[in-house]
Amino acid sequence: MDYHRIHPVGVGSPAPAPDSQQQVGKGRSRGRRCCRCVCWTLLAVLVLAVALGATAGILYAVFKPKIPDFHVDRLTVTRFDVNAKAATVSDAFEVEVTSTNPNRRIGIYYDGGEVTASFNGTELCRGGFPALYQGHRSTVRPVILLAGETRLDSAVALQLARQQQAGFVPLTVWARVPIRIKFGAIKLWKMTGKATCNLVVDNLVAGRQIRIRSNSCSFKLKV
Repeated sequence: MDYHRIHPVGVGSPAPAPDSQQQVGKGRSRGRRCCRCVCWTLLAVLVLAVALGATAGILYAVFKPKIPDFHVDRLTVTRFDVNAKAATVSDAFEVEVTSTNPNRRIGIYYDGGEVTASFNGTELCRGGFPALYQGHRSTVRPVILLAGETRLDSAVALQLARQQQAGFVPLTVWARVPIRIKFGAIKLWKMTGKATCNLVVDNLVAGRQIRIRSNSCSFKLKV
């Protein structure tokens, strides 16, 4: 009698092939290397952030930077045509702005930018801020040309007419300008300067002298 036919011997699962074991080992090795790369990258970013923070702190302590002072000196209306039938206004302004840099060892590069003028939240016209450099403890007076054509809803048109008649027209001049700060010989990265000037003028008639009744400006720098 054949013993193996009556009592079959259990056969275990075959051992993994050598190639399969090598692939598993290689996968683990790649995973470890990837983890090390991520750790080193995070460490490098952290060191860079600390170095930049320390540099900024040293520069601030040495140079003691101050925010430039902005205000609107003059507003001239060269065109202001209201089309009552189409409910549109076509206008053009000249805005003379004074910017004073109070810093003794800091220069400011203005790399263009955009400027808008609006009435109670409705944009009337827009233009560009000129590219220029402002040296230490200096004052610049750029003239900004704004133009536009805006459709007004009936409520805004009526309000504008009433404000004109009363001689108190609120305007907001807003500027967004890319800025680079120069500390001595070091020129920093590009930042964004935002200026907001809230004005009240006596009229918006083209060719007529305009008196600025109130003028309040603020400037913020976003690093």
